[in-house]
Amino acid sequence: MVGHSRSLPPAFTVSAYRWYWASQLVSGIGTWAQTIAQAWLVLQLTNNSAVALGTITTLQFLPMLVFPLLGGVIADRLPRRKLLIGTQTGAMVQAVVLGVLVLSGHVQYWEVGALALILGLTNAFGMPAQQSLVPEIVGRELVGNAVALNSIQFNVARLLGGAAGGVLVAVFGVGLTLLLNAASFLPAIAVLIAIRPAHARAPRAREGADVVAGSSRITAEIGAGLRYALGTRSIRRILALFGVVGLLGFNWSVATPLLTVALGEGPTGLGTLQAAFGVGSLVAGVGLMRSRGATERRFLIGGFGLGAVLIALGLSPWYTLSIGLMLLGGLTGVTASVSANTRLQLLSTDAYRGRVMSLFTLLMGGTTPIGALLLGGIAEAAGIQVGIVVFGSAVILGLLLILALDRAGAAAPSVGPDFDSAPSTPANG
Repeated sequence: MVGHSRSLPPAFTVSAYRWYWASQLVSGIGTWAQTIAQAWLVLQLTNNSAVALGTITTLQFLPMLVFPLLGGVIADRLPRRKLLIGTQTGAMVQAVVLGVLVLSGHVQYWEVGALALILGLTNAFGMPAQQSLVPEIVGRELVGNAVALNSIQFNVARLLGGAAGGVLVAVFGVGLTLLLNAASFLPAIAVLIAIRPAHARAPRAREGADVVAGSSRITAEIGAGLRYALGTRSIRRILALFGVVGLLGFNWSVATPLLTVALGEGPTGLGTLQAAFGVGSLVAGVGLMRSRGATERRFLIGGFGLGAVLIALGLSPWYTLSIGLMLLGGLTGVTASVSANTRLQLLSTDAYRGRVMSLFTLLMGGTTPIGALLLGGIAEAAGIQVGIVVFGSAVILGLLLILALDRAGAAAPSVGPDFDSAPSTPANG
């Protein structure tokens, strides 16, 4: 398990994790390139329709609204490595089918939507398995470092994939870019087949009547988790604040392509904006990796900062200025999301942490379908820059409203259980 160089980050001393990290980076770069290609394809098919692009984004993220808790249950019951092989194979096939349709010259908008929904399903069931597999590879003592390295990996992929996607679409076209993304899954799938996690747990098998009992138990445990999260003021407060940011501040997949068109740029310009966002995200991730804790103040700086950046981005008449603002958008957005994530981890007891974090995942990705449709509708009616200003203003006003309501609630007499003051109770089972 111990590697050969003390200069490596601790998790990288595990050879299986090094291979896993590198292969997922390659796959992530391809995925971000496909994001650029798919957005550009939709704009070409629909004459730059904001509503059409928002609808595709909604379809792709809708499974994250519907299935995050179920995906977590499946990841706990099936071998995570095999489950991830299946979901990544599904994503690869989706990219192949869409690429072939584009190259055939007969691709239709509804086909893009159907395939976006399929991709969303693979993500909804693959993401819990992907996150849960890391401790099985590195062991509990290296989980913190591995999670930080995964954050860096994600943002490096966003940076490189965003830039590469714009160039690939401009040079080779949408179809070949999609097929290149499909090829990027091959190293990831090969590594998953080859590695044998040293700390893998045996999945719980449930058969016959035990399945019915298990289903009832899952429902009861989800309810207990919701009561705990909503009954703990400090957790409820962070979830409410992050809900505003998640709904209104993270709609880049709709905003960025439409803003690129509004500023008179092409696919290369779109890739540059995405890359600038990735640079800001990476800078924030590296800086936050050195911090041991997370304060609500740091989250609020990120949240209010993101709202201000969105307002400035919507008002910006210059492409060059918009590049700088996208960098700040990545910086403030990641500061808010990582701070909220860490804060919830620290506030939650062991018995409820998984269920609290599933709510964070829901607010992070599950609200995207709603935000995408809202932003697409405003952009269709008044232009994307007006929509971005509206959403940025709503982020700031929403955060202020939540803070005011929380203070008012704290002053009012308590109704019902208060987990902040009540002793922690373990989850059933």
